[in-house]
Amino acid sequence: MTEFESNLGERFAEFVLPDGCVLCGGAVNVRASPAGAHSYCAHCHWLSKPHMRVKDNGVELSFGMAATA
Repeated sequence: MTEFESNLGERFAEFVLPDGCVLCGGAVNVRASPAGAHSYCAHCHWLSKPHMRVKDNGVELSFGMAATA
């Protein structure tokens, strides 16, 4: 995990979850900030805003699914 600070003083962290995409199984790039997390799969181009929870031994991401017919 890599931590950064933007020009505006906002702190965020970036990390990659290999085989973490729930759609295609590709690697997922995650950017986490105090405002929440955003993820992107470079293989299938899926953008999402997962719910992130910090646990004792790591980070848990959950992806909500919704559909409109």
